[in-house]
Amino acid sequence: MKITLMILGILLVSITSAAGSPELDSLATEILEEIWSFHPIAATNLGVHKHDTNMPDYSNKTLKWKLSRFKQLQSELSALDTLVLSVEERVDYHLLRASLHDEIFDLETANIYANDPLLYSQSCVVSIHAIMIRYAESIQRKMAAVTARLNQMPLFLETARQNLKKPSYILCDAAINQLTEGERFIEDMFEYYKDSLSQESRLKFRQAKTKAVASMMVFTYWLEKNQAQDGMFALGEDNYNYKLHNIHLVDITADSILKIGTYYLDWTATMIDNLSDMLELSRQEMVTLPSDFGPQSVVQYREMELSDLREFVAGSELVTVPEWIGEIELVETPSFLLGLIPGVAMMPPGPFDRSRKSYFYTPPLPRRFELEDAEYFYNYIYNRWFRGSAVHEAYPGHHLQLSIANSHPSSIRRGFRTFFFVEGWALYCEEMMARSGLYEDTIGALINALEGVRYRAARIIVDVKLQTGAFSYGDALRFMVDTFGGSEAYYAREIKRYISNPIQPSSYLVGKLQIQDLLEEYRELRGNNFDLKKFHDELLGHGSIPLKLAKMLMLSGPD
Repeated sequence: MKITLMILGILLVSITSAAGSPELDSLATEILEEIWSFHPIAATNLGVHKHDTNMPDYSNKTLKWKLSRFKQLQSELSALDTLVLSVEERVDYHLLRASLHDEIFDLETANIYANDPLLYSQSCVVSIHAIMIRYAESIQRKMAAVTARLNQMPLFLETARQNLKKPSYILCDAAINQLTEGERFIEDMFEYYKDSLSQESRLKFRQAKTKAVASMMVFTYWLEKNQAQDGMFALGEDNYNYKLHNIHLVDITADSILKIGTYYLDWTATMIDNLSDMLELSRQEMVTLPSDFGPQSVVQYREMELSDLREFVAGSELVTVPEWIGEIELVETPSFLLGLIPGVAMMPPGPFDRSRKSYFYTPPLPRRFELEDAEYFYNYIYNRWFRGSAVHEAYPGHHLQLSIANSHPSSIRRGFRTFFFVEGWALYCEEMMARSGLYEDTIGALINALEGVRYRAARIIVDVKLQTGAFSYGDALRFMVDTFGGSEAYYAREIKRYISNPIQPSSYLVGKLQIQDLLEEYRELRGNNFDLKKFHDELLGHGSIPLKLAKMLMLSGPD
C-alpha cells in the first residue's frame, strides 16, 4: 500500500521547520500542499481536514502532472543552500527530500497505480473510516464528508479499472476481501447514524451509499475476472535498495538485511533454548471458571492492563510519560482490516487532530463463549498474556512514542513517520520492559521478548525474499508454517500484508538494532553523565524520523 513515509499533515497556516528557515518553510508549504491534494485520505488520517470531502484523483492525466510537479519541487529543494541551514533545519530538509523521492518512485518506477489493487480497495474503506475516527465538531459534519466521498467512489473505481494492468491474484484476493467487508461497513454505518441526520441529509447519504456500494461490487467482479496468476508484486533488489537508501535513509542493502534476519533467527532459537533450561516446570492447576465469565471480562482485563502499565512506566526511570498523553480506547479491529491485520494494532492520534486519543485494535471476541473459548480467555487473563501486546502498542511503545512525536515544534517533523523508528522502538521496548521488573517471571519475560525478535527475524527473510523474487507466495507461507507451526490462515493474512507494504516487515528488527547501536554510541559519548531515561526522552523528542538523522542530532557532543 502507498504510504511508506508520510508527511501529509502540516497546516498551511503553521508550516515551520525546526528553526524557521523562510526559504525552507516556503518550499515545504508547496511540497506538502501537493502531497495533501494528491492523497486526501492520508491527510484526513493525520488530522488535516481541508481535503475531507475529496477522494484521490489518480487519473492518468493527474499522475503525469503530479510526477512533473514533484520533480520540479525536487529540483527547487536541491537548489537550496544547505550550508546555511542549522542541524535541525537539515533534518527537515532531508525529510522533505525523502518524501519527494517516495512520491516520484511510486509514480515513475514502482508504478503502484497500475499494479496495486489494494491501493484502491483500501482507499474506498479507509476514506470513510478516517473521517469517523478523526475529530469533527458534529456528527452532521462527519456525515457530510462521508457522503461527499461516497459520491466520488464510482468515478474513483472506474479510474482504478483503467489504471490496473495484470494485477497479482494475491493482491486482488486481499482487495476483494476488503471490498466485501467494506460494503458491510458502509451499510452498517448508515443504519447506525441515519436517525441523527435530517431527512434531506439522510436521503443524500442513502443515495450516495447505494451508488458507492454498487461500484464496489462492480470493481470486485472486475478484479475476479482480471486478476493475473503471473501478476508481479516484487520490487526487485535494486528498487528495494533504492527505497532503503533514498526514502528510509537506511545505509544497508537487501542482502545485508537478509543476513541479519538469518543470523537472528538462529541466534534467538539458541538463546531461547538456553533460558528455557533455567526455568522450573510450573505445576498445572485446575481452574474453576466463574459462572459470569464472558467477553466483558476480557475487555475489563485489557483496560486494567493498560492502566497498570501506564502507571508502571510513568513511575519508572526509563522514559517520561507526560501528563497530557491522551487516552487509549480498545476497539475491535474493523472487519475490512482483518484480512491484513490478524493480530493487534494501534491507530495513533493524528498529529494535527484536536483529539489525542489512540485506538487499540484487537481481534473480535467470540459473541458466544463456548467452554473452549472461556477456558482459553480465562487463562489469557490469569497469565496476563495481553501485557506484552500492551507494551508494544501502548506504553512505552506506539501510543507513547507517536503521541510525543505529534508534539514536536517542527510541523514538518510532526507529520513524518518512518517504519524503522516506529516499529524499531516498539520492539526495543519489549526487551527493555522484560528487564525492567514489570514481570514477575523475568526469565519467562525475556524468553517472550526473544520470541518476538525471532518472529521479526523470520519476517525479514520473508520480506526480502518476496520482494527480490527468491520466494513465491507459496514459498513464504511454507517457510512461516515450517518455522513456527500454527494456523496457515494466520500466516496467509500476514504474508499478504508483507507483500502489500514492502520493507515494513523488516523495519522492526533492523530499527531495534539501530536504536541499540545509537544507545551505545550515546553512552560512550556521555560517559559518567549518561542517563538512560534522558536518552529515551531525547530520542522520542526528535519525532519518528530516520535513525540516521536522530544520530546526527544526538551525537553532536555533551551538553
